[in-house]
Amino acid sequence: MSIVQTVLSAPHFTVMTQDCSYPRINCGHGEGEPARFLLTRRGAFSIQVGNRTCLARPGQAVFLGRDVEYRVSHPDHRGCACCTDVWLDDAWLDPLGLEGAGTPVCLDVQHGLQLQHAHVEMLQGMRRGPDALEAEEALLTLLDGLMRGSEPVPASSKGTARQLQRVQEAIVANPGENLGVDELARIAGCSPFHLCRIFRQGTGQSLRQFRLQQRLGTVLGRLGEGEEDLAALACDVGFSSHSHMTDAFRLALGASPSDLREQLRTSELKRLRARLTGNQDARPH
Repeated sequence: MSIVQTVLSAPHFTVMTQDCSYPRINCGHGEGEPARFLLTRRGAFSIQVGNRTCLARPGQAVFLGRDVEYRVSHPDHRGCACCTDVWLDDAWLDPLGLEGAGTPVCLDVQHGLQLQHAHVEMLQGMRRGPDALEAEEALLTLLDGLMRGSEPVPASSKGTARQLQRVQEAIVANPGENLGVDELARIAGCSPFHLCRIFRQGTGQSLRQFRLQQRLGTVLGRLGEGEEDLAALACDVGFSSHSHMTDAFRLALGASPSDLREQLRTSELKRLRARLTGNQDARPH
């Protein structure tokens, strides 16, 4: 079942949430729609455009060009996938570097946990009915940070790309399980040593770092939904304990899950934009 809700509609953009769970209805394909970004809050899904496949997951947004025909599939057939769907006016594409003959119609955009946090915080702020101009400025700042901070996905051969996709899908489809390197290598069809090497070359992360990113990103999305039982949440996404999850968040974001949940409950777009602008200004030029 797919539930679509419009959070905010403005002249230059529309922000919607899409929550898709089993049994899946009306979420398999689309066409004739504006350019958009899909930012995942929970779960994952693959988008196929022609012979190109992109994976939307915590830590990786997907950009789709306008009027693109695409198909959607879910690595976790019975799990829940939740994303923020941002439809953009054509006038926004050029400032974001997404207008021109060389722009792919389907593009993976990798990002870090800080931006995942900002994405969830922005959504919560928009749900409070902000001023339209304030919302537009916050969204444009977020997307600009996404594109400026992203690192190009290293080019891989078609065979290696398929291996990496199968492994990533296996990890995101089983968030509560610690699939070992031997099992993941079997899924990829190669030796454990070869998998570790091509995975780091192709993603910039080790298998462990990738798994942790998915867990932390998923928890952020669920904290934004107001998840109360943090011990159960930690177990559900694969942490050994509540304290294990807390330590991971403090190391990654400098705050505990309970502190982050409270921050998300009181999100303000003006405060978020000031933080994002400060982060961008602090980058070396």
